[in-house]
Amino acid sequence: MDLRVANDAAYAYTGGKTFDAKLPAVVFIHGGEQDHSVWALQSRYLAHHGYAVLAVDLPGHGKSGGAPLASIEDMAGWIVALLDAAKVNAAALIGHSMGSLAALECAARNPQRV
Repeated sequence: MDLRVANDAAYAYTGGKTFDAKLPAVVFIHGGEQDHSVWALQSRYLAHHGYAVLAVDLPGHGKSGGAPLASIEDMAGWIVALLDAAKVNAAALIGHSMGSLAALECAARNPQRV
């Protein structure tokens, strides 16, 4: 799924299903120097079992444009902007390594959405 986040192209794999923001949403966030493909099996499973899935490529990774984000706080802000771009009101965040830190920061700053 191609999106525009902070004026840059952003990519999120949807698990092989059409993204439906009305379903419960799950956002997968990769670790450093990785991309959405590390979540291929998990995202595909959840997408085929009733969830709206976004396995994101953070800026500067995979298919997303823009420069890599410099801080965990910047990543947390970007994740919220991604939710806005995808028209997702609330989501469960799942992260690995650096992605888990971004997920925790995002949840701490935006408890009503995460």
